[in-house]
Amino acid sequence: MILFCALFANFLLANNFYETKTAKINGDEKVRYVDKIFENITIQKDVVFGESVTSTGTKQNLALDIYSPENDNLENRPVIVWIHGGGFRFGNDKTQSYIVEMAKRFALKGFVCLAIDYRLRENPKDDPKGTISDAVEDAVKGLDWLRENGKLLKVDVSKIIIAGGSAGGMLGCNLCFNDRPDNKNDKKGVVAFVDLWGTPDEIWGQLDIDKNDPPTIIVHGTEDKLVSYSNSIQLTEKLKSMQVTHELITIKDAGHTPVKYIDEFEKKIADFLFKLIL
Repeated sequence: MILFCALFANFLLANNFYETKTAKINGDEKVRYVDKIFENITIQKDVVFGESVTSTGTKQNLALDIYSPENDNLENRPVIVWIHGGGFRFGNDKTQSYIVEMAKRFALKGFVCLAIDYRLRENPKDDPKGTISDAVEDAVKGLDWLRENGKLLKVDVSKIIIAGGSAGGMLGCNLCFNDRPDNKNDKKGVVAFVDLWGTPDEIWGQLDIDKNDPPTIIVHGTEDKLVSYSNSIQLTEKLKSMQVTHELITIKDAGHTPVKYIDEFEKKIADFLFKLIL
């Protein structure tokens, strides 16, 4: 067993799965992408990645924030695109507290994280189809920008993870599960989807799931009054029927945005993703 562990550790080190200056194989084990192995991060704010026209006809710059582990010498790192929630309504953006917290936590594990903005509306439910269509289009622009700037960011654009909370999860579901024939590169390089209490009702579009969709991990509280937990149950059944790798983290008696359980689901998400980025 000792020999196997040593050989496996050398294999991981040779393939840059660990940050060799801080990770320890023996003793206090710290595994890159699973554990916190960096002490600090750098944040680059308000990087413009595109422009769109709002539902009222005005132009809007689309911006993102970049969270990176500080003093990381590794290149070709996996990247997480975090998508904020807020009901697709004005007043919400990429600085949403739990999105910022998750981006920071995963940057400290060695990921590069992007938090993106997208078009919002005063009354999103007046035109759910248009609201979702605009938001997905903006997310695709963010992904296109990421792919174009992968070398600059020192990320591996074949290891992209989409992660969204609430409305951001609904956006992510529509992006990750509904193929658009006019843009075959929507999901290019996407290896996983993290759905935080955001599985949509039919009002936000039915999900067309197939066997090629990305592995998905879902976090949802059973007492969510804004986004029904039953939506996530139905989603897991569809994923299972299509043999898509998935996991549902059920938080019993929790309502919407159960951030007090963040330590628990952060660890489970990291474990799930680790298997997909090796």
